Amino acid sequence: MRTSLIRLSQAGALLALALLGPAAARAAGSAPQGQLPAGQVQIDILYTSDLHGHIGPEAATFMNPQFPPPLGGGASAATYIKKVREEAAKAGRGVLLIDSGDLFQGTPVGMFTHGKAIIEWMNDMNYTAATFGNHDFDLGVENARALVEEAKFPVLCANVFDAATGQRVPWVKDMILVECAGLKVAIIGLDTEATQQLSFAKNISGLEFRPVDQMLPDLVKAARAQGAQLVLCPVHAGLPYKPSLQNYYRDMIDAEKRGEKPKVYDAMELAHYVPGIDVLFAGHTHQGYDVPWEDPVTHTVVVEPYANGSSLGHITVTYDLNAKTLVGYDTHYDRGALVTLYPDEFWPDQGVAETINQEVAQAEQGLDDVVGETRVNLERGSPEKGTLGALVTDAIREQTAADLAVQNTGGVRADIAPGTVTKRNCLTVLPFDNQLVTARMSGELVRRMLEQKVSRNSIGLYVSGVVVRVDPARPAGQRVLSVEVNGAPLDPQKIYTVAMTNFLQEGNSGMTVMREVPDDSVYATRYSDREALQNYIERHTPIDRRSETRWVRAQSPEAAPQ
Repeated sequence: MRTSLIRLSQAGALLALALLGPAAARAAGSAPQGQLPAGQVQIDILYTSDLHGHIGPEAATFMNPQFPPPLGGGASAATYIKKVREEAAKAGRGVLLIDSGDLFQGTPVGMFTHGKAIIEWMNDMNYTAATFGNHDFDLGVENARALVEEAKFPVLCANVFDAATGQRVPWVKDMILVECAGLKVAIIGLDTEATQQLSFAKNISGLEFRPVDQMLPDLVKAARAQGAQLVLCPVHAGLPYKPSLQNYYRDMIDAEKRGEKPKVYDAMELAHYVPGIDVLFAGHTHQGYDVPWEDPVTHTVVVEPYANGSSLGHITVTYDLNAKTLVGYDTHYDRGALVTLYPDEFWPDQGVAETINQEVAQAEQGLDDVVGETRVNLERGSPEKGTLGALVTDAIREQTAADLAVQNTGGVRADIAPGTVTKRNCLTVLPFDNQLVTARMSGELVRRMLEQKVSRNSIGLYVSGVVVRVDPARPAGQRVLSVEVNGAPLDPQKIYTVAMTNFLQEGNSGMTVMREVPDDSVYATRYSDREALQNYIERHTPIDRRSETRWVRAQSPEAAPQ
């Protein structure tokens, strides 16, 4: 067990601890379990997020593509959850189990059962509460509602409203109050309002996703008014990707001093701008954090696990009844709050494993059929360096005979290691089965489409058939310096055939320019993105390619405007 940062009454004290380093912070933590001062109680909180249907055992290719270690999935999670509950019962601690959304979309067992198998597993685990993420609406509103009805735990989405009536939809709750270890605990759940842009319009028809930052302050006040001593918030919004959270925090404070506020709040921003939250359970970004983040001003603790059922989060919070506040939390492993579900460490619960394995086998028939071979490691990477994103867009362009093809980076979900490539590999890479479409677009519109995906911090689009020269330091709208289409300069007046998924064609993932393309200029093909990838690998096997430069930054001499 390792004691970590504690909640202090003065913001400056915490900042001083952070500057002194982890050793000083740990020394100031809560008392070890079993040695609590009078008037203090503890609760073990287990948390998951972005399961994406990964309850079956699988290989952790994200850790080592060539020699992936095994993961025990939902059955190993069951073993760990049972262990924590037994230990907590002996010690007189409470236990809560919380999820922050994106429950089922992404695996055959999740999609084949329309999410039901995942909800049944969560029922068996006796989850306390969960919120929905954007992908939980991928099969439509009625399916989301059916999953809520299937769940034996409350699904909390306080910011999901009926667009026609302006009322919160009645089939989800905004918050619950539970008693745990003698404490009155409020749990408030919210989905990212970006679901409005990240989902097909037909899948969220009739729903409105209100801004989390506008909803949360009143919800926290309402929870406290109802006597909540501890306020917990599972929110489908993540901590930032930046390597150093401290640096991101400084950038956020600098922006605040300039009078700038975020458009869509991430978990760090919510923790800073919405006081009164004790622990915020983040998700959506698939970035696990061994060491929780604590805001130096509000003292809200933010935790986030890795995605795809690879890990469980576990912290033990300590509440002082006399001070009437959370005074600290403990983590349980040298690495911190996250537990990787290795089956040799957490032997899978045999009853749970048997149920899961039967459901997985039924859903995965035919997925081990071989489609080809790759001699190189196909990595997603960035659009500037990744080999797999280039391969996917090449496959889309070839399948549709388009002039160019594009794919959002978030649509490519896994790497492919050297060796045999199966239908399972292709499904893991492209799990959403999006339909391919082609759009007839002017060169000027193509340039604007590319421009929308270039920010100061990232380039968010895989491309095929083009070389794009950019200067991200320039103002928005001026960052694309030049574009070549199949070796020729982009002609603003020429009409090009652009291939993409129907997800992008609807203007999602920030590509709002696509909404300007007339319906009669869009043609729906009979292929999915996954079928295009499988067909491409079959035609070109063995795959033996290196990364290609398709985005060139201005620092390179050849990136001067043409």
